[in-house]
Amino acid sequence: MRGQGQMPRWRWRDHPSWAGRRRPPPFVRRMGCVFAGLIALAALGASTLVSLLWRSPHQVAAIAAGALALFAALAMVFRTVIRRVGGAFAEQDRLRRQLMADVAHELRTPLAILMGRIEGLLDGVYPRDEEHLAELLEETRHLSRLVEDLGTLSHAEAGALELRKERVDLGELVRDVAAALPRTVAVVVPADLPAVEADPVRIRQVLLNLLANALRHTPEEGAVAVELQASPQRILIRVRDSGSGIAPEDLPRIFERFQKGSDSRGSGLGLAIARKLVLAHGGEIGIESAPGKGTEVTVSLPR
Repeated sequence: MRGQGQMPRWRWRDHPSWAGRRRPPPFVRRMGCVFAGLIALAALGASTLVSLLWRSPHQVAAIAAGALALFAALAMVFRTVIRRVGGAFAEQDRLRRQLMADVAHELRTPLAILMGRIEGLLDGVYPRDEEHLAELLEETRHLSRLVEDLGTLSHAEAGALELRKERVDLGELVRDVAAALPRTVAVVVPADLPAVEADPVRIRQVLLNLLANALRHTPEEGAVAVELQASPQRILIRVRDSGSGIAPEDLPRIFERFQKGSDSRGSGLGLAIARKLVLAHGGEIGIESAPGKGTEVTVSLPR
């Protein structure tokens, strides 16, 4: 029961008038604050000039000098802000063009395979049996996953990713995800692991991406494990595998979109999406790997 006079917690997004609306991206909010500050400074300068009418000549000279210095500083700040805004928009345009090029490149291969197989079936080159139809279905599923991953990533990068947080038993969630995978994954969960405030759907997506990536690069005789650890402030999720590992030159770019090995069948978006979802929870993600020695990905979530 709430104490007498204690108001319920409220956030501006909870108001009915904001139902269905999205928060502006962080960049837009920061620029809005900057321009609001500039307007406030301009108003202060105007009020200073008005006050000059009621001062003595000596006071007018001193105040005028201060006002000129203020306006000079204001002009420099405004010029710097305009340059940064222009640079930010140019960078956003470059990233948009790069994303479009990457998407076109990634869609080209599965579409070409689908077109070739369908033409072969229509021309009688391939028999219309379950094997060839299953290949077409697999390529279609690959396209569907790619489109879904692109949607999730675009929402995350635009700051429009909605999280529906609740109390989550991470141990139970990890066990459920591991049980749904086609291969055995060892799960280590401490008995006293506390629950966390998180979006279970998004955390499940993080786990699926990390484990699918680990299984994809680990041979059948290899091992994949998930271990949970609790510290006073954080909950750690460690995903380890004994697979082929990652080359040192690829590690710095491993969380970038469409980064994948030449023999990978994935979309190249799994780790990028996992990083965005972890950051949206206020967490951190890191990776350690070496060729031939496996990989370990560590996710840190606040308690």
